[in-house]
Amino acid sequence: MKKILLSALFIFSFSIGLSQEDSYKKNLIEYMKSQGQFETFSSTFNQMAGMFGISKSDEKFEKLQKEMIDDLIELMVPIYKKHFSEEELKQAIELYKTPIGLKIAEKNPVIAKESMQASMQWGMEFGNKIQEILN
Repeated sequence: MKKILLSALFIFSFSIGLSQEDSYKKNLIEYMKSQGQFETFSSTFNQMAGMFGISKSDEKFEKLQKEMIDDLIELMVPIYKKHFSEEELKQAIELYKTPIGLKIAEKNPVIAKESMQASMQWGMEFGNKIQEILN
């Protein structure tokens, strides 16, 4: 009887843990969407596809993009959990529903794209200056 009770308790505890993990992951995805991170991911993937001459509408590319984003989310869950409670994520989601939050979310992908281009130019200039010092 004790074994059955302990087994049932273990299974119940395990399922609660999975349920909490799923809930946190769901809220993290909503938080990332509310920030505009998925648009940034999409923009980055599209830029990379262009560099490799792959059509954005290629079925294999679309499948890879989904798979990579799913993998990234799995990597992000423990990182976010270390820094934000689930309640804090929910509060941040509410923040991104405000007018300034919506504007931040709208502009993040554009700023990320422009920042990437500026950073590449800056990096090339930095590399040239390092070369000058070495010569």
